[in-house]
Amino acid sequence: MDKTKQAFSDILRALDGHDFLVLDTETTGLNKPELVSIGIIDNNGVVLMDELVRPAKPIEPGASRITGITNEAVVDRPEFPAIYERLKETIGGRLVVIYNSAYDLKVLRNTCNRYNLAMPPIEAWCAMEWFAKVYGHWDNYRGNYTWQKLSTAAGYFAVEQHDAHNALSDCITTLRIIEAGLKRARELEFHMDRLL
Repeated sequence: MDKTKQAFSDILRALDGHDFLVLDTETTGLNKPELVSIGIIDNNGVVLMDELVRPAKPIEPGASRITGITNEAVVDRPEFPAIYERLKETIGGRLVVIYNSAYDLKVLRNTCNRYNLAMPPIEAWCAMEWFAKVYGHWDNYRGNYTWQKLSTAAGYFAVEQHDAHNALSDCITTLRIIEAGLKRARELEFHMDRLL
């Protein structure tokens, strides 16, 4: 089985018929990033969280240019501990789809550590790693498929992307990509079954 077909088989096995959440964060930047915005939706698109928080460290200017979230915009927002219990109840023990899970989980860990809070246990499924296999651009140097931006995945599946680098909007885009991926996977499975 080629890698693309394997990737579609993987998404069926991981997500088809399962309840899952989609999570995205916006951060203070690349240097020990902390959460400034979090969006979480369920697999039906119901918004479970859409929060801005005031980080313990300043938002880097580069991050503000990308997200539009400035230090001034979060000065009156609650700090992370104020939303922690709700976050923990929402994602704790759940299957959570994240586009670039390594980064978003690092952000959550950094933020939890900053306030001496335990990282909620979740089962993360990385949509970016999955899409890298679908897209199929091999990187000989790294010995793996090249990660692609969310906008590339959206374009590949003809998903309209609104308000990029907004946590809630990126959750919705990721969900639409997953829905399109599942649809294509079911079609491939149907065609494979007919060949057998």
